Amino acid sequence: MKYSLLLFVCTLSFSSYANEENPSTLCNKAAKLFESGDLEGALEEARWCVTQLEQIKNNQISSFFKDEINNFTGDEISQQSAMGMNIVEREYTHEDTYIRVTLTTGNNGAAASAFAALAQFGMTSSNNKVRIQRRNASIDHDSGATTLTISLKSGGMLAFESDTASKETVIAFAKSFPVKDLDSAMME
Repeated sequence: MKYSLLLFVCTLSFSSYANEENPSTLCNKAAKLFESGDLEGALEEARWCVTQLEQIKNNQISSFFKDEINNFTGDEISQQSAMGMNIVEREYTHEDTYIRVTLTTGNNGAAASAFAALAQFGMTSSNNKVRIQRRNASIDHDSGATTLTISLKSGGMLAFESDTASKETVIAFAKSFPVKDLDSAMME
């Protein structure tokens, strides 16, 4: 009896905590605080709501960085956000070869547009253009280092870099990466 009561209390406490972290609950709380005249409290809750929504979105995006792609195994995923930019990065290894995949996006429309413009500029200055899953890309291979950069329709840039893999291996890896699915998810 005591055990079941303790389990019930713990479950109730956890569900209360999880509900407090729910973006819907947080946004509703921000609206109620605003309506009651507590502007500072409303701003704080609204910021926390946005933070939780961004974490959910980042976790969704990270799910496209699969654990294994084209016989390469992924290391830990790194996520960083600063100054309106989001960066998700994962290094993949196979024997003595590695390929680092970096997704760079903006938190807002202006930043996303800036990334798209930078990607387009890079592709127009490059003579080595390729298509990866119906997206424009440029590839640079210099002194054994290869960088393939894809301009995403969602406004981000997806880069594949290696100084241990051949140009052909990097292209094959990029073609196996779920680029189209990732880009589509970012546009939702």
